[in-house]
Amino acid sequence: MTNVPDREQNERVRERFTRSADAFVKFAVPHRDGDAETIARLAEPLPTDVGLDLACGPGTFTMALARKAKLVFGFDLTPALLERARRKAAAEGAENVALICGDATALPFGDGSFDVAVCGYSLHHMSEPRQALEELARVLRPAGRLAVVDLFVPDSADAETHNGVERARDVSHTHTLTRSGLPRLIEAAGFRVHSTETLERPRLFSEWLHIAGWEPGDPHWRETRRRMEETLSSDAGGFHPRLLASPADREPEIEFTQSCLFLAAVKP
Repeated sequence: MTNVPDREQNERVRERFTRSADAFVKFAVPHRDGDAETIARLAEPLPTDVGLDLACGPGTFTMALARKAKLVFGFDLTPALLERARRKAAAEGAENVALICGDATALPFGDGSFDVAVCGYSLHHMSEPRQALEELARVLRPAGRLAVVDLFVPDSADAETHNGVERARDVSHTHTLTRSGLPRLIEAAGFRVHSTETLERPRLFSEWLHIAGWEPGDPHWRETRRRMEETLSSDAGGFHPRLLASPADREPEIEFTQSCLFLAAVKP
């Protein structure tokens, strides 16, 4: 895992998602509507619940929770994404959503403030994911529910090879955990994981790099491509990459798989 001070890592996250906000919202968010519904199902929000979406981004998971709960707070580091979340909430006429900018490792809420919390695709951007999860445990009431989705490295793959590809694409990436390591992290923070679901999502390399804010010829594009190509024969990183047929005058597209894990947990 990278050892980056919290303040420096927070600036990396803000810079990445400010620079790539338009592409991220346009290309990534539509794929996450189904993920948001899965998260809402696992979180089991009730009409009387007060909920928290930690690292809410542009608000996709916040809105899925808000449609079923009494009140939901969305919390994120990046003003550019929070502005898009506000537009989304306004477009849906959601008056039960409050959006706040701040640090996930120091939540401005009292102990036991929430009935339910969700966190989507954010732990691998945090320098201290366990600390953020412990904050979630603190602000949830006893028997409060937590639903998380994040990327994972297959246990059979080499985690450093995998993370090397991810960091070449995105300097705000810290560490993707293994399939077995992700639930262990959540339980170490004070939760009991009671169900998990996996999702294997096919991706195209060019779209994946565009979402991160890079175009062909950019140094980050070239380095990520080089690292991904090195895994084509061995699949050392667990991406299951393959070259697609393409015209002779064009660089072959790479199709690969992102492995995602949904977890439902409870605070004992």
